[in-house]
Amino acid sequence: MTLLRRHVPPELVVFDVDGTLHDTFRWWSPTIRSGLQRFAAMNGLDIAMPTDAEAEAVVGMRDAGVWAPFLPEGEKHRWQDLRAVVLPMEVEVVSSGVDYLFAGVRPLLQHLRRIGVKVALASNCRRTYMGAMQHGQGLAALTDWQFCLDSPGVQSKTDMLREAKRVSGAERVVMVGDREPDLEAARALEWPFVWRRNDRCRLDDVELVWDGRPDQLLGGLGLSAIH
Repeated sequence: MTLLRRHVPPELVVFDVDGTLHDTFRWWSPTIRSGLQRFAAMNGLDIAMPTDAEAEAVVGMRDAGVWAPFLPEGEKHRWQDLRAVVLPMEVEVVSSGVDYLFAGVRPLLQHLRRIGVKVALASNCRRTYMGAMQHGQGLAALTDWQFCLDSPGVQSKTDMLREAKRVSGAERVVMVGDREPDLEAARALEWPFVWRRNDRCRLDDVELVWDGRPDQLLGGLGLSAIH
């Protein structure tokens, strides 16, 4: 809590995307299973279909950590080929006009910017998927900056946080995320971390736990409630 007190109220809040702002779990499991079936048929492979829990376990990871777990031994090196099949399916889903952001996210982001708090995104995705998030889900209009693994000067989520702080000029900063890579990035820069509570992992070494309600997060960060 001492670390958090030094940074509230924040001048900049950096949010992870999938699992934190975006309810990926509404569509990811059937999409990866459909993509795996297509990939298996294209390549004459026998691939076991993941359960929902197995599919959701990779959300928030990066590159091979997302795709290789679904491939059989001896084929895991082909994760980029699998991604090439599934990625257009992902983009189609999130660009379909359906709002997949968690309830309350849009008014939360609008409120933060209205009261003068800068907002950035930091996601372990690549350019094409981030573009779908920016435009298909409207996150470009709701945030000041959006960083991914293809952003200039970025090789990791830690780099994304560092860049967000640099371009914003902020001193009081907070990271909000749902998975281990988010916490690791915050700790690397000695930022306070807010964990978006979920059932896919448990993070205990955090400054604040957020249950998804906008005013709970705002109150914990010393910011005004949404009126």
